Amino acid sequence: MRKTFRLLCGSAMAALIALVSVAAQERVGTSQEDLPNYRGAYSIENTTGVTIPYEYRWGNKSEWKKMSLRSGVIETHSCPLGQDGKAPIPYVRFDRIGGDNSVTFKEYRMEFRAVGYAGYGPRENKTEPMRYVFRYAANGRDLDLNVK
Repeated sequence: MRKTFRLLCGSAMAALIALVSVAAQERVGTSQEDLPNYRGAYSIENTTGVTIPYEYRWGNKSEWKKMSLRSGVIETHSCPLGQDGKAPIPYVRFDRIGGDNSVTFKEYRMEFRAVGYAGYGPRENKTEPMRYVFRYAANGRDLDLNVK
């Protein structure tokens, strides 16, 4: 009985040592959590005193998305940047003439800034999107979108 017990304990110990040896040789991957993570972003502020309906899209082949921006509000639009640091070109369009009961679109090709996490290390995180603002001209009818 004692001999059998020793044999079992010895076998179990050998198996445990072999298992620890195999685990020590296991290759461990590198974490991607501390790599830079950026998005292309721009913001639109409405200072007109009225709600402005507009449409936006990323790239010239995607569908237009409708938005309504209340006065006093800033809306930020963003898109992930690829490995090359690029994103599809953003576009915005809106009715440029207020109060005429028709839609006369004005379309802009927007610029954006890279915003997001700079990754591990001394680099500073980028948080400021390219900023635009809706404004009416002095006549109160002609709407435009300007860099702020």
